[in-house]
Amino acid sequence: MQTIYILRHFKVKDTITNKLNSKEFKTWIDLYDNSALEYLDIDIPQVDKVYVSSQNRAMMTADYFKLDYEQSDLLREVETFPFMNTRLKFSKHFWLIISRVLWLLNITSKETKQDTIKRAKEFIEQLKNNNQEETVLIISHGLFLSIFIKELRYRKYFGTTDFHLKNGVIYKLQLS
Repeated sequence: MQTIYILRHFKVKDTITNKLNSKEFKTWIDLYDNSALEYLDIDIPQVDKVYVSSQNRAMMTADYFKLDYEQSDLLREVETFPFMNTRLKFSKHFWLIISRVLWLLNITSKETKQDTIKRAKEFIEQLKNNNQEETVLIISHGLFLSIFIKELRYRKYFGTTDFHLKNGVIYKLQLS
């Protein structure tokens, strides 16, 4: 596991721009994972193994390249949720930001930041145990990958990444 390539799934074609109440936001969340993607032609590096989040948008990204992969629930995105039941309508971005702030502050009945860190560590341990010297590609999601990369850096992996990981961009991390 000397080299790890990371790919955030392709961008989702999201056409919803209107404000949503909590029920509509929940419906949007469910639709988002099954929406079409904005595919890009990028060069996939030669790797020994590919791991992909079990969410549709990550698997659709891997399928676009006709990759053989192992899917993992450990690579799923941090769940977004309506933080209150209301008929008041807010922008999608408002719902998303508040949901992430609650996650960040560990004020949620859903997965907390500590849970996400634990999940990232668990996947790193699986990689370490299964693929000592293999080069791997991981296709997952923005927030989870930011936590995952942080955990890799604690383990002496280095490489250039963007603060906000871009969809459809491959990042390379190597053990120093």
